[in-house]
Amino acid sequence: MEVFKVKWNFPKCCLAVDGKHCQMKRPDNSCSEFYNYKGTYSVILFALVYADYRIVFIDVGSNGRVHDGAVFRNSMLNSAMENTLLNWPDNSVIIGDEAFPLRNTLQKPYSKVNSTLKQKIFNYRLSRARRDSENVFGVLAQGFRIFGRPIELKVSTTDLVIRSACHLHNWLRMTSSNYISTGCVNL
Repeated sequence: MEVFKVKWNFPKCCLAVDGKHCQMKRPDNSCSEFYNYKGTYSVILFALVYADYRIVFIDVGSNGRVHDGAVFRNSMLNSAMENTLLNWPDNSVIIGDEAFPLRNTLQKPYSKVNSTLKQKIFNYRLSRARRDSENVFGVLAQGFRIFGRPIELKVSTTDLVIRSACHLHNWLRMTSSNYISTGCVNL
């Protein structure tokens, strides 16, 4: 938890959350179910990450039409947060973007409309800290080239490939000192 405080001047922040569209070929018998706002077919990788780029939680498989907020609403993470089942320090928070609901344990930016100076500073710090979750997706795409093109597998197999890449990412993150180049991310 201290990493976010020291690194980004965001006290009490312990994790960042975000979603990534993982491109895939159009599934058989699917018209628009997996078709996303980017004009491609995708499944969503929803990840909760530490500031050191380790992935703590993933939810994979929601179709590309679904908004990050809806993926979160239907996730096990949301259920665990609502029922206070997470084992983390008191008064700590997760940070996310505008798509997520505002809660005592989940912070998101203030609206940019008519924001005060304090709100702008808060948004700036939150945005800087949130980059860690976005950087994880970039590291995954660099390390696992399957994310660089549409995955040409069945949906269930695509989900398994994405989950496997996340687990391999964590293993490499913890065991290989040169898996992530320090010039590419904010380590």
